[in-house]
Amino acid sequence: MKKTFCIFVCSITIFSTISLTGCKNKDIANTKDKEKQIALSKEKENTLDINVYFGSSNNTTELSKEERVIKKDELLGEAIINELIKGPSVKSNLNFVLPKETKLLSFSIKDNTAYVNFSKEANVSMKSSKEEVCLKSIIFSLSEISSIQKVKILIDNKDTNLWGDNFDLSKPLEKNTILNAKKK
Repeated sequence: MKKTFCIFVCSITIFSTISLTGCKNKDIANTKDKEKQIALSKEKENTLDINVYFGSSNNTTELSKEERVIKKDELLGEAIINELIKGPSVKSNLNFVLPKETKLLSFSIKDNTAYVNFSKEANVSMKSSKEEVCLKSIIFSLSEISSIQKVKILIDNKDTNLWGDNFDLSKPLEKNTILNAKKK
């Protein structure tokens, strides 16, 4: 009788342990799934689904739709840079920071760093103070977007010998690291 009772108690203990451990893993798995869903929904909130229409390949007047997903932060960043290129309002006493002929070749955000690639028209000689104002203007403006902490500036896909070559632009800059990048 004692032997049967011992086997019964051991069986219940083993079954309970296995059952409880299984529940715990399910909770962990559910938590991980929920975290993934939250991350995906946040990513989805930061995107726009749009349709872009192109001419059909059969040389007719028909259009074909292509679906695109655009990141809102990148769209906003491009708009900010284009506003800086456009310059201050006519009624303003503020100064341009970039030449009017400048074009934005590309803009992207990766790992909280904005990558800004200007056309060669942006590469004009600047004194150190003008270059500092230009850098601050770009970096402070883009840092208004919560997903941007650093800015990497390129001109025609290059990051050396830019403007007055007064600052080291080989690395992304933050608001508080601009002056540290100044060459001596």
